[in-house]
Formats: sequence, structure tokens, C-alpha cells
Amino acid sequence: MSMWIGNALRRSRAVARLISKLSVGVLGTSLFAADAPSLSGLSIVVIAPSSGDSAHVWKSVSAAVGRSITPINTGTSDAQIFANVESKVVALNWALRSKWMIVWAFRGGYGVDRLMPAIVKEDYSDVPKKVLIGYSDITPLLLHMFQKYGWTVIHGPCLREVALGTKSQRSCKALLDFLHGRTDGFVIDDLVPFNKEAAAAKEICGEITGGNLTCIVSTIGTQWQIETKGKIVLLEDTNVKGFYLDRLLTHMANAGCFTGVVAVVLGNFGCDAGVCNVLKCFAERLKIPVYKSSLFGHEKDNMPFGYGFSGSILRVSAKAYKVSMTSKSRLPS
Repeated sequence: MSMWIGNALRRSRAVARLISKLSVGVLGTSLFAADAPSLSGLSIVVIAPSSGDSAHVWKSVSAAVGRSITPINTGTSDAQIFANVESKVVALNWALRSKWMIVWAFRGGYGVDRLMPAIVKEDYSDVPKKVLIGYSDITPLLLHMFQKYGWTVIHGPCLREVALGTKSQRSCKALLDFLHGRTDGFVIDDLVPFNKEAAAAKEICGEITGGNLTCIVSTIGTQWQIETKGKIVLLEDTNVKGFYLDRLLTHMANAGCFTGVVAVVLGNFGCDAGVCNVLKCFAERLKIPVYKSSLFGHEKDNMPFGYGFSGSILRVSAKAYKVSMTSKSRLPS
């Protein structure tokens, strides 16, 4: 046991030394036009608690942001993901406590669930509130840091996607406009009513929450379980089969996660032929307003939304709706 602890401490110190060398402060240039918002001037620390990527991709992101970023996690295989838990916890904890005000996930993938038991044992109440950005596998961390500590948490494109331009420009611009203080929230303007309750509603108000459906279901029964009462819940997922999607939504319903919800907005869920039918059947049996959007999730468009933001779903024409959301607090500076 003492040998294991000694090895763990040595690995932790090595990770800490690596982290201390990371060039993750104010990032440089972007891929956007000269008049578009960029990463320049933002106080960012990079986290990689989920899947890794090749050193080549890390180098490409460094080039895109205009400065060197030392790879934190280059593991992509299952074996590497499972072996790196201890080091990932040390790295993530350091980033959450660092001086940088925007904590931005490099990518999603898999791995955050394995870190959460260690993260919830930490007390971040003395850490100045930050902005935390990510989606997909990052969902449990987003929920925990918003629900327990009131951080400004944004479900939106990961840093790799913004830097390399793999998400739509309007998605990245909406996020960067907010981070630069040019806007105080977000709008998703393509909502279509998916049941009679949604079609009958003229305006619905509530706090925003949600995220990746698979990851949300994994929070049920944990200390970081999603809190949905009185909220507008936005859900998305990727590459799900119809029967699997129905299982996830049914489990959320059976666990009471839709009790007291004021509305649900369904984003992208992949291209399986059975998905649309599952979503329509779910909406019809839920008996609360359910809307469909194609502007957030794992596709090219991933419009951001903010946890705890004041949300409002408005009818803008006979068949068109939008959800607007405004931050309740000023961005940390």
C-alpha cells in the first residue's frame, strides 16, 4: 500500500509539474473573419477529463489559437482512458482551482463519470466562480459545478471544435460573443412544437438546464443528479438507436425527472430512422410542452445554452417558436 501511495504521489507531482507548464492563459488568434469575435483576450484554462486525442491534433489546436498548448491527454484507447483516471483527477482539480476564469473542455468522449466521485469530495466554495464550457461527456461536471457552486456553465462547442472550425460559425460566434461580453445570453430560434401542449403555449418561462441524454441518465441516483423541477430542459444525444433512446427517456420519466418540468426542447439525436418516431411518441405521452430543434447537439450546429439562465420560449409566428435565455449574473473578470 505504501508503495502504491508513493507511486501515486510521484505521478501526481509529475502531472502537477506538467500542468504548471501549460500555456493556457490568454489565447491568441482564431479562424474567423477579422470582424468576428475570436479567442483573443480570453483567460482560458484547458481541461481534458474525457477522451484524449493525438499529439498531432493538439498541435493543430495550438496553431489555431496562436500559442503552444502542451497536450494534457493524448490517450484515445479504452485502456489509456481507464489507466489515466488518477492523473485526470489531479489535472481537473488543478484547473478548476486555477487563476484562469474560463475552464474550457478540449473535447468530450468518455471518462468524466469515472472522475466525478473524486471531484464531489472536493470543496470549491472558496474558489472564485468561473465559466465552465463543454458538452457531451462533460455534462455531469457541468451539472455539478452549476448546481452546487453556481458557476456560469455553458453547454456548447468544445475548444478543439472552436479552434479548428468543426462546428458552424454561428454556433462558435454566439459563444464567443457571450464570452467577450457582447451579448448576455443565447437564442435558439428554430423550435417546432412536438405535441399539442407545445402548440397551444404562447410563452413559457423557466430556468435552463439539460445536456447529453445518456450522460444525464448516468447522473440519476448520484450526488450530482440533474435538478429539473421548474426548468426548461434541453436534451441531445448522438448515434442512438430508437429503442435505446426510448429506454433513456423512459428511465428519466420513471425516475421522476420530468415531474415539475415546464417544457422540454429536443435537439439532435443522430440519424437513426427510428429516432423521430420515438421522440414524437415521447412528446405525446409526456403531457407537457415539447419542442424540437436542429440547432444543438453533436451535428455541425451546436448553439450554446446556459445552465441557470432565465429562459423564455416564445411563439414568433403561427408555427415558429424560439427559446431565449439570459444570464442572471455578470461574467467573472
